Amino acid sequence: MPELPEVHRAERACNANVVGKKIVKVEAQEDKLIFGNISKGEFERSLLNKFVVNTGRWGKYFYFEMNESPNPVFHFGMTGDIYFKDQETFSYRSKRSKNDPNEWPPKFWKFILTFEDSSNVYTEKIMMAFSDVRRLARVFLTINSPLQDVPISKLGFDPLQSMPNIQKFSELILKRKCPIKALLLDQQFSAGVGNWVADEVLFQSHIHPNQHANTLSKEQIETLHEKLVYVCKTAVDVNAEARLFPNSWLFHYRWNKRNKNGAFMPNGEQIIFETVGGRTTAIVSSVQKLPEGTANSRLHASTSTLIRQKRKIITVGDNKSTEKRSRKT
Repeated sequence: MPELPEVHRAERACNANVVGKKIVKVEAQEDKLIFGNISKGEFERSLLNKFVVNTGRWGKYFYFEMNESPNPVFHFGMTGDIYFKDQETFSYRSKRSKNDPNEWPPKFWKFILTFEDSSNVYTEKIMMAFSDVRRLARVFLTINSPLQDVPISKLGFDPLQSMPNIQKFSELILKRKCPIKALLLDQQFSAGVGNWVADEVLFQSHIHPNQHANTLSKEQIETLHEKLVYVCKTAVDVNAEARLFPNSWLFHYRWNKRNKNGAFMPNGEQIIFETVGGRTTAIVSSVQKLPEGTANSRLHASTSTLIRQKRKIITVGDNKSTEKRSRKT
């Protein structure tokens, strides 16, 4: 799923291409999943002949500020993205993209906007397409400022735009009893943090994702505060191009879960995978440890023991079955 850095890349591209431009043509597909209660005709009429005054982002949402309301707000869902005609682009983990960059309009497009520079009618028109294969993206129209209306008004702080000071951050952390990763994924807590960002931040902070938020030490909270900003800013500074992320980041090696030899960091430290907060979680257990004596550390230890026992039983059972089959033959 596109997270804060990828959405920031999209908003940055929009800012460079469409601010100050007039929307002279709107083509939309009828799709009640993506547009909700907004009909094809309503979406087209709401934007046609309007000017984009500015663009912005909050968490995983980005938006256009128009010269008059309504203002469109966009969320990519799992596979959404934007494309500009005749411009090189890249998708989230682009090697998995189902779109041919030379194809226009792109497959699975939901709407296409055509922009014109009214101050110079001789400039070439700009075309932008919004595409989504899995139809989990969402489009909203807000009457007020996008930051003041739902859905953005219900979100928590944005790590790059409204990061709370360490005192406030500590207060927010310590009053919650859920696993720290689950808290980071809560968009009403930290808007824009998704699965890979949360795992990277916790790895950089040397904090186990399953440690309960209210058990974090002062030092852990200070490190978490620092690394949350560091990871988001570093990714945004390279325009979310993963190949430019530091080689030491967990990000580069977390995708090898299905490798028969396992997943490892460059220094040989093994990456294990657990489910935390309902999400598959990459953990480097040699540096991310649950503090001894905490309730969730005892639960984690007993759960791990139970899993090992089950695996042992299955292995023994398989061996016995194999032995019986060999005797029959």
